[in-house]
Amino acid sequence: MKKRTIIALVSILLIAVICIIGNIITVAEKVSEMSPWLGYAFYAILLVLTVLYILWPTLKIIFTPELKPAGEEITPEEKKEADEIVKKTARSIFVLTSISQNGALDIFSSLSMNISMINKIVEMRGKRPSFGQLLRLYTRVAASSVLIASADEALNEVNLGELLGLSGINVTAAIFKSATNGMLNAYVALRVGMTTLRYLEEGSEAFKRNRSAIRKEVRRSAIKKLPLVVATGVKDGVFGVKNWF
Repeated sequence: MKKRTIIALVSILLIAVICIIGNIITVAEKVSEMSPWLGYAFYAILLVLTVLYILWPTLKIIFTPELKPAGEEITPEEKKEADEIVKKTARSIFVLTSISQNGALDIFSSLSMNISMINKIVEMRGKRPSFGQLLRLYTRVAASSVLIASADEALNEVNLGELLGLSGINVTAAIFKSATNGMLNAYVALRVGMTTLRYLEEGSEAFKRNRSAIRKEVRRSAIKKLPLVVATGVKDGVFGVKNWF
């Protein structure tokens, strides 16, 4: 990977991390207003979750042997297992980020679940992408999560009922915005998961040569799979609520 590319990716990742920290501090301040001890508890819980769901999976990935440049053949069974991992992660992210109305929670959950997904695929294969490709994947997840959360917060400031001069539209608008947020996050998860699998299948040499074609193929595949992921996510969410009663 070229030095300029590395600098650009690291810069984007740092900006995303700063935005994530800013969102977390905002939530912590609101919690601390209720009670300083709740603020301390919030930071303690966040630290534990960060270690368990971000740092630890990342370390496991880093210490996994790197894939050979030529890649290794993936069996149909492995492809099926990896596809289920990706779809399950995307479905879970869709449900969680659709229900959640907090940008910081959306960012943290999306980031941690995508990292966990990459870790599961790497564990299944017993090989990991290069550090450069991992940096690309992590940057894509972090930057996309921040952008989606920021767009969602901006939409929350828009009163569609007042804007269109219609009453009773705010509930529908809120549902639409929540579902859109969930779908965008699920789409990112599908792309990240399929990109990881294709890299492990193709190897760094073939992946670099065919990067543009692979990206187009992954985008088309993610768009094709998204409706089923959303439909299954809605179904799981509805039945999950019913089981509470």
